[in-house]
Amino acid sequence: MRENTLKQKLEDGRAVFGAMITFPSPPIVEMLGYLGFDWVLIDNEHGSITVDNSEEMIRAAELTGVAPIVRPVGNRPEIIAPFLDRGAWGVQIPRVNTREEAMAAVDACKYYPEGHRGIFSRGRPAEYGLSGTTQDYVVQANVNTLVCLMLEEVEAIDNLEELLTVKGIDVLFIGSGDLSQSMGYPGQQTHPEVQALMEKGVKLIREAGIVAGVSCPDSLVPKYLSMGVQYFHGNVGSLLQTAGESYLKSMRESAKGYSM
Repeated sequence: MRENTLKQKLEDGRAVFGAMITFPSPPIVEMLGYLGFDWVLIDNEHGSITVDNSEEMIRAAELTGVAPIVRPVGNRPEIIAPFLDRGAWGVQIPRVNTREEAMAAVDACKYYPEGHRGIFSRGRPAEYGLSGTTQDYVVQANVNTLVCLMLEEVEAIDNLEELLTVKGIDVLFIGSGDLSQSMGYPGQQTHPEVQALMEKGVKLIREAGIVAGVSCPDSLVPKYLSMGVQYFHGNVGSLLQTAGESYLKSMRESAKGYSM
């Protein structure tokens, strides 16, 4: 199994920056790697990405060194395992609110003795069983599979001290969009009450020695970096919008005074 460079960067204390993509496009994933992104969030929850079309996106990520992390639509073994079996380096599991749900997520991602993921040692992550034993693969998979749990509701922050006792979690990610909705302020990620709850969550996560991640406007990234947050992502739609608007503004300025 490939070494998970994303996990290594996080363990080294580095901040990592990703981009979320919600539609199947291996070439765009490949470009994200060449551009220097640390990781890509291949999103099964909100777009048209499926188990089958994710495999070529995962291959494209590996080709250019950007870590492929999948967000499955839910926290169930039968949803999580197929993406891992197609080579995803980890998963970012949505809507984890309780200790029991966190334990179930880890259990679905890890092989014995850390979990009960169903063994398949003839797939992509095991190099089709051609270069090592099942025992070797199980050990390497447990070491390299990244487990990121998303805290997206007030209940999750209320239960955070219990969640922090679950072994096997690499990243706890506070999703400001759904959290703001859970608090009665949909779309208001910068609302003072939303920010106060996020800050409380980040503080508890960091004090427990677990990597913290957040979604936030770009202007707030320096604030969260100063709080010890390491794990961030934007989205491909915003990247296209920003670059596209800049390009069109520049070209239309250049075209002023010319007529065909």
